[in-house]
Amino acid sequence: MISFLQYVMRRTFQNIKGNLFLNLITIGIIVISMLIFSTFTLLAFNLTNFLKIWEDKIEVIAYLKRGTPASEVEPLLNKTRLLQGVEGVRYVSPYDAMAFMETKLGGKKNLLEGIQPAILPPSFEIQLKKDYRNSTKIKEVVSHLQKIPQFEEIQYGQEWVDTFSVLVHILRLTQWILGGLLLIAIVFITSNTLQLTIFSRREEIEVMHWVGASPAFIRIPFYVEGLIQGLLGAAVAIFFLFLLHQALFLYIPPSMQTRLATIPIRFLPPETIIWIMLGGMVLGFFGSFVASMRVLKYK
Repeated sequence: MISFLQYVMRRTFQNIKGNLFLNLITIGIIVISMLIFSTFTLLAFNLTNFLKIWEDKIEVIAYLKRGTPASEVEPLLNKTRLLQGVEGVRYVSPYDAMAFMETKLGGKKNLLEGIQPAILPPSFEIQLKKDYRNSTKIKEVVSHLQKIPQFEEIQYGQEWVDTFSVLVHILRLTQWILGGLLLIAIVFITSNTLQLTIFSRREEIEVMHWVGASPAFIRIPFYVEGLIQGLLGAAVAIFFLFLLHQALFLYIPPSMQTRLATIPIRFLPPETIIWIMLGGMVLGFFGSFVASMRVLKYK
């Protein structure tokens, strides 16, 4: 077994060395294809993380109708707390709302001079349970709130949540469609390169066949060659993607860096990197398998 493995590895590297230019071209194309796919994966990963951060901060604001008696506020608070998906409720009076606006305006709070707190409607700030902080579940809570007659308007940033969710779905769909096309191209390129490699050694393969070498004995070195091409291509693509990820921060202006401090732009997690590298190996193997089936089907 050890001698057979030694033979396979020696034969594989002989094939690679004998057709170095073709192998480098194949690996280069695999690098480009896997880099494009990995870039879309990285974008989708970070957008998904951003959406999770945004969802964690989601809260529903229910504005009470003007003239709602103060005696109804406490019973309404208790009723709202009992709704499914609600984690907590805080009553915000017109005076609380005015104080919040002054805090937000800071040195420009003089813009509020002459404005009476009474013009601001009282509201409920409703925190949702973790399972309900998404575009689907939040609508269930809102539908229950809309049935309460004391509420005049319900706000929860629906446009942002829906738009961002659609963006993530479109990016993921594009990732897999484009990825599928690129993966087919990788198999095609790898199989054609290995066909040329096999043709260049056809006389040697013919001799091995006539002296009794099994088809597996002849084909396995080409399978390993495809595995190595796929592994190297995926590894180099991940390396370039890491360099691009790091270089991104060098060109972000300091003012933008402050704003992005709360939005971490992360690199791919280790498990995703492993899957990409395994995917490259599988594609390389499949390409070599297709090539050997075409050329060595009578061997």
